[in-house]
Amino acid sequence: MNLAIFVLIAWIIITVYLLVPKKLNLNETILLFFFYTIITITIFTIIDLNLKLIQHSNKTESFISLWVHRNIIIPMSLIILVNLILTFTSKVKKYISIILSFSVLYSIDLLAYWLGQKTYHGSNQYFASAILDTTLILIAYVMMKLVKKLPEGEST
Repeated sequence: MNLAIFVLIAWIIITVYLLVPKKLNLNETILLFFFYTIITITIFTIIDLNLKLIQHSNKTESFISLWVHRNIIIPMSLIILVNLILTFTSKVKKYISIILSFSVLYSIDLLAYWLGQKTYHGSNQYFASAILDTTLILIAYVMMKLVKKLPEGEST
């Protein structure tokens, strides 16, 4: 059931991505997707293996759902956020999209804890999830700015 829930969430997020107006071209989207995937894998590896703050489940179904969460849900949510930020001209709409993205990422993290996909060995898992999601959103914002400053390739 754990895997089915996270595959459904991934499917919904991919569907939302297809419906959102896109300001990034295909190369920028692919670059950001791979970068966000590498960042999330690195962060989860450091937190899981090195610091031992968050432990993933040893059940196969929960571990595969962790991969879906880490490799599809988080990067696609961040790409949706970047496209929304670039689409909106109003600062209020940009802030609302940031808050909405944070809420989605945070509630998916809480769902992962509730379903036993991850366990937290620190003092406050809610605060740790909020810090992690805020960090991911800040990284997404900085990378969006850097990618948009890249020079466009010349067409021949």
